[in-house]
Amino acid sequence: MESLYSYTDYRAYLKDYFAFKKAQKSCFSLKIIADRAGFKARDYVLRVMNGTRNLSQSGSFKLSEALHLSEKETEYFINLVAFNQAETPREKEFFYLKLARICRHGRQQTIRREQFEYFSEWYYSALRSLLPVIDFKDDYAAIGRFLSPRLSAAQVEKAIRFLLDLKLLIRDDEGRYHVTTSQLTAGEAVHSVAMVRFHKQSLDLARRALENVSSGERDITGVTMSLSGKGYEKVREEIALFRKKIMHIAEEDSNEQGAFQLNLQLFPLSKRKKT
Repeated sequence: MESLYSYTDYRAYLKDYFAFKKAQKSCFSLKIIADRAGFKARDYVLRVMNGTRNLSQSGSFKLSEALHLSEKETEYFINLVAFNQAETPREKEFFYLKLARICRHGRQQTIRREQFEYFSEWYYSALRSLLPVIDFKDDYAAIGRFLSPRLSAAQVEKAIRFLLDLKLLIRDDEGRYHVTTSQLTAGEAVHSVAMVRFHKQSLDLARRALENVSSGERDITGVTMSLSGKGYEKVREEIALFRKKIMHIAEEDSNEQGAFQLNLQLFPLSKRKKT
């Protein structure tokens, strides 16, 4: 069975733990775990595993003791429970960072940290799009001035090294950069936290563009409407199709002159009427 530290979903860990113990000893049961933890309901652990019940902080501690976790593993497990059950993006990010501090080493933790860092700064994806189409000949200061908002030469150099280390960019014998098909994969739970940070930065950049970029150099529009549940799903489908079409245009394009960010937002401005 994999280490607890490789998990970003405590329910998945519990299911794997039970299956592992059951394979070792057929008489092992969820009742045994519940009794060790002092849970009164015999099916409590099963309901937690299936997602119909959440664990309290006290319950998380009792269950970690029942699983015979070490002190460090217990700390990780309790924060993992809090991470999975967090109700807001800010709360989720808070507990993710605690998990990262508890367990900093290992290949899986490195992948998570790299993915989180990539989406934490807008300019990583911007440089990945820009460097293959414009040859700056390693003039990091010039690259920094070309971006909007500007970056320092040190920031640019560090970012390029990061992209090369992750093989999100490669460099040929002539010193030209190329985009690879490599992707950062650390699990949906970590990806969702990283993407919240990325979208926040994208919204901040859009707000900046409204104030600093002329109307001829940007296209920011909005539509306010009322929708049924069915209509909402249709709009989402059209947005997905549009996004794919835009990506196809970008892939087929040539003689590119700069990097652009396209944001598509669809969100509620009211509660939903009950039907």
